[in-house]
Amino acid sequence: MKVVFVNSEAIGEGDDELGRKLMGSFLYSLARTEPKPDVIGLMNGAVRLACEGSPALDDLRLLVSDGVKLYSCGTCLDWFGLKDALAVGEVGTMNDAAALFMEADSVVSVG
Repeated sequence: MKVVFVNSEAIGEGDDELGRKLMGSFLYSLARTEPKPDVIGLMNGAVRLACEGSPALDDLRLLVSDGVKLYSCGTCLDWFGLKDALAVGEVGTMNDAAALFMEADSVVSVG
């Protein structure tokens, strides 16, 4: 099982606007490239990517429609006051994350 772990709305450090653009490009490409991951886990600020108003929603919805499981950290959604704004995927727990990481053949970290 291949897991993509995303812990930020942006890729890299230096310029936040560039980082958000890079993340958007990554998710766009991931949704249109084979093979797809089995699971995407969003944690910390990355949970905003799956919430109402996110420019990444179409790409994340495409991934989910292709069978990719998408989990957003419930604690993180609560922290940012976004639990009711989740627009795609499911709420996950730290237990879910730990189990996914331990079961995965590989984990790709992006953020």
